[in-house]
Amino acid sequence: MGNGFGSLYIGASGLQNAQYALNTTANNLANVNTTGYVRQQVRFADKTYNKLKDPNKNVNMQQYGLGVSIGDVVHARDIFLDKSYRQENGRKGFYTSFYEISDYVQDLFQELNGEQFKQSISDLHQAFQELEPNMDNSTQQNLVLEKADLLLSRTKSLYDDMKSYQSNINEQIKDDVDRVNKIGNRIYELNLQIQKVEAGGQETAMTLRDERDNLLDELGGYGSVSIKEDATGFTYVDFESTPFIDDNRCYNIELQEDKETGFYTPYWPQLSDTDKQQYVRVFKKNEVISTDLNTDVGSIKAKLL
Repeated sequence: MGNGFGSLYIGASGLQNAQYALNTTANNLANVNTTGYVRQQVRFADKTYNKLKDPNKNVNMQQYGLGVSIGDVVHARDIFLDKSYRQENGRKGFYTSFYEISDYVQDLFQELNGEQFKQSISDLHQAFQELEPNMDNSTQQNLVLEKADLLLSRTKSLYDDMKSYQSNINEQIKDDVDRVNKIGNRIYELNLQIQKVEAGGQETAMTLRDERDNLLDELGGYGSVSIKEDATGFTYVDFESTPFIDDNRCYNIELQEDKETGFYTPYWPQLSDTDKQQYVRVFKKNEVISTDLNTDVGSIKAKLL
């Protein structure tokens, strides 16, 4: 009778835990369009098994147990794919920003008040050519003055547009740096929460990890990142080859403002001596831009350049 009920109990545990696994699958399907959600995977384990004979002796080891249990529910992520994705996301941010800026500047030169800028130069050159045979011709003289005044007017308009766009890019850099700092501070908070949840070894902080992974993916678009997770679930982050998040805190990036132009330059305050005007820049603008060297990563760098 006991053996019969034991077998029933083992079968019941298998059915029950299979149902738990189906619930996890249903949760995955329900969140297939949820931003940042990572597929969860159930791992089964033996529940409790007792050995009846010494396994070291040359006899068959007899054992009995209570069936199967859920050993763990894990994130189905690949650290190598994560690293590759974040690097390529940063490269995408770099070239997307470069393209948008270059395209806008090209539009300014090609289409200025409905006419190409180079046309104004051509018109002035043509007016001088027509003046050359007869330098005393007042009509041709007035035409040269008219075309010169038009070129100066359009040059000033182009200069104002370029100056305005530079200021716009400068504000984008400020907004991007503020966002990077916000992401860093939130990741640090999530690190502490994940450590607290997982400290007992009984639970995995799935939702918190999803949010953190999503933020790390976004951070990779702004600059080069290097990420390492320890056994407690705490994630250390280097940004542009400099510690950004560690055990103590998130090292927020600050901005140095040029007194003449008002342009911002991001720097590391913990490594700089502002009293002596010695700043450690976050981004190295004198680097050779190369995919082989991984120096073409991050939208902020593209805007600075």
